Amino acid sequence: MKMRFILLPILLIVLSLSLNAQNRVTTEKKVDPCACESVRDSVLLQLNSREEIIVVKRSAQQLSVSQSEMAKRRKMYDCPDILAPAPQAESKKIDEPTRRPIDAKPEEKPIIKKDPFFLPDPVFFRINKWVIDQAEWAKIELAVDHLNKNPEATVVVTGYADKKTGNAAINLKLSKNRSEAVAKAMETKYGIAKNRISVNWKGDGLQPFQLENDKNRAVLFLINP
Repeated sequence: MKMRFILLPILLIVLSLSLNAQNRVTTEKKVDPCACESVRDSVLLQLNSREEIIVVKRSAQQLSVSQSEMAKRRKMYDCPDILAPAPQAESKKIDEPTRRPIDAKPEEKPIIKKDPFFLPDPVFFRINKWVIDQAEWAKIELAVDHLNKNPEATVVVTGYADKKTGNAAINLKLSKNRSEAVAKAMETKYGIAKNRISVNWKGDGLQPFQLENDKNRAVLFLINP
């Protein structure tokens, strides 16, 4: 009887150890090495070679890739949640040649050529005289004022004589003296440059005033603009 009481606990212990070992083996056989408590997503990919790949992303940032049927093997790859894009090679910027602005040519203004013209106020003289009367100086000043306002202009001072008095020789000399007297006054009294004044005389061969004989004893100002 004593031996029974001693062997019974020993048998119970052995039986218990045997059952625990059997349960442990059964549990290990049922566990799937790819099974995971926190599986989030899986993707089935088929390659051109008709090989299927299963990609399983785990919460521990691991990817399980299995090749079914052909390879019969399974590999684990660590991979981040978001794959960074491949760096793009920087394209070399080609420096374009600097374009210089084309200098615009200044607009050329057309040159307007003006015709010569007579001033409206001649200097009149008394018969057989070439001395300038006091009333006639204002007319010389008008000619001087025009030349001062137009520095590029020149003047031709032309003397005349009336045809009804004297003769051609006397009248030619009178017309010369009259034109020289006016030109000298413009140069010495009013400061007009000598190279801007031309002196001419016509005697009685040309009568500027056809209808009034006495007015032909005169000096006229021809302006060249």
